Amino acid sequence: MLVSRHRYCYIRVHSILKKLKMNSEQLIELTKELIYHATHFDLPYVKEAYADKLLVVNLDEKGVVDTMNKEQLVAFIQQNVDSNIKPFSTKTEFHYAVCDESMGMVVMTRELEFNGKWSRKFFTVIWEYLSGRWQIAKESSIVRN
Repeated sequence: MLVSRHRYCYIRVHSILKKLKMNSEQLIELTKELIYHATHFDLPYVKEAYADKLLVVNLDEKGVVDTMNKEQLVAFIQQNVDSNIKPFSTKTEFHYAVCDESMGMVVMTRELEFNGKWSRKFFTVIWEYLSGRWQIAKESSIVRN
């Protein structure tokens, strides 16, 4: 059952990724699917959904900035797969979404457990329509405990 659900979600999301016209509600749905697949360490999906030019910027509670590119993100996901880590929480509160012809932005708060510690993070995700599909080009997070 789980394998077929992943296959169904991948096919459904893959078709959404390729949809050119997108409104705010559809962008939120696409982001929900992204969160599900990323938190369940679905490496093929992550490789498809994140742009090659990806930049992730994380700001911790002490103001320390950490950045990651696509190669580093894929390595992080692969490490979680190899370590058989349980999926991360998908709990998300969406605050705002906007989309035009080739770019979209989603603003949300997520609750995550990382290294045994729960935190609330404020995320901004920038989607771009690149190479015939929607991809995440930029992502930022700030701890908001």
